[in-house]
Amino acid sequence: MVFVPIPVRNLPISGTINPMRVSVVPTTNRQFIARLDELIDIHLAAMDYPKETHSQRKSLWFYNASQPDFTCSMALLHRAEEHPDPDNSRQRCVGIGFTFRGSPNTWWYRQVARGLALDGHSRADIARILHAYAELSEIHVLPAAQGEGVGTKILNDLLQRTPQNTVMLSTPEVDSEANAAWQLYRKAGFTDVLRHFQFPADPRPFGILQRKRH
Repeated sequence: MVFVPIPVRNLPISGTINPMRVSVVPTTNRQFIARLDELIDIHLAAMDYPKETHSQRKSLWFYNASQPDFTCSMALLHRAEEHPDPDNSRQRCVGIGFTFRGSPNTWWYRQVARGLALDGHSRADIARILHAYAELSEIHVLPAAQGEGVGTKILNDLLQRTPQNTVMLSTPEVDSEANAAWQLYRKAGFTDVLRHFQFPADPRPFGILQRKRH
């Protein structure tokens, strides 16, 4: 379990007297689903997505929680004397991340396989690249809690607990990789699989990255 101090002044919490901490803790499927509305709100705030997408994202995340090897880490804000507990709704969630086993049955697998083929990879090469990996589907921190190392702690916890030795993800391209997400992934050891790839219905180019456990 990891404790990350966060200045309370950065968080919209009233009536706070005792020192507060943020703890990154493992979370079960049941605990994830029980707090799903709260988690989607973090996702929308972190990504600056419209609130109207809440229902659609909730359905997708509910489905993701049923995937094999679903592994979730949650960052909880709690009083220093309290034990962090995902079942305690008074402890606000300020960050969330999860992975699950990659599969040819998933949309993401099929899209990345298509991108690799367009990039000139053979079928055998694509099968090798996409063999036995976990998809890092989401990792988000509430804007008021960003810049305090919470995202790093969530990612590290997931990388330690995810059963697969290879973790893969997609993230929007930015000039010179100059944003917090790219810096986080590079620091954690993620390397390029495919660059400037476009998913259907999204005009942004994406980088596809992977990290192998040694």
